[in-house]
Amino acid sequence: MGRESHREKAFRELFEENYSTMYHAAMVVIKDTDAAKDMIDDIFADLWEVFDETSERYTSAYLVRSVRNRCLDHLKHERVKTNFARIYIERYKSGALDEVSDDDRMEQALRVISEMPQRTQFVMEQCYLEDKKYGEVAELLGITNSGVKSHIMKGLDMLRNAFSINYKKGRTNQKS
Repeated sequence: MGRESHREKAFRELFEENYSTMYHAAMVVIKDTDAAKDMIDDIFADLWEVFDETSERYTSAYLVRSVRNRCLDHLKHERVKTNFARIYIERYKSGALDEVSDDDRMEQALRVISEMPQRTQFVMEQCYLEDKKYGEVAELLGITNSGVKSHIMKGLDMLRNAFSINYKKGRTNQKS
């Protein structure tokens, strides 16, 4: 490898000086080692895209606040997933869902995924069918975690459209 550029050196130093503090801040909020590391990696991947070694905005306080906000977003997302699972289980127990319609929905979801652009399809399959983490998929494709997230958002939007679901202000409404 060639010599490290001034920008790369400044970024590496920023990473080395702040990673431990950011990790501990993340662990206080989420208490999940893998998720904490993924969030910090995401922050640094996003930061690299816009990093300017002459800027003084990349303070420890800024980075800790970034990881704290990312952790809170993660917790909010986990709460939404838990609520969805609870509602699904309640509907299943009450007989509001039947196995045939669930199978039909799964078939439709797989059909929609198969019609997605190749990369989006691959990302969706790896994350949702193979249970791989964003970082693992990013490494497979040679893209950033943010790139994986973009494909996920695109894929989920296509699925929502296929199932005619509107998401507004925390409520889910079926379109008529």
